[in-house]
Amino acid sequence: MKAKPYLQAGALEIVDGHLKGTFDVESMTKAALVTVRCVERDASRRPTIALVLGELKEAYSLQLAYLASLGHSG
Repeated sequence: MKAKPYLQAGALEIVDGHLKGTFDVESMTKAALVTVRCVERDASRRPTIALVLGELKEAYSLQLAYLASLGHSG
């Protein structure tokens, strides 16, 4: 299965079903969308590593807040 069309559509069907309820949807979407941009055929359309890092840091912060709201740590 090719993931790119699903990721571009914002669909999370590619996420392992065992992870359901363990991640923030906005966080996963943000990570997925930056992933799609990283594999653009045209290299000039790919994000810089600084942008990728920034997006992933934001996604991680969202995930941490989600876990904290569930009472989980780490």
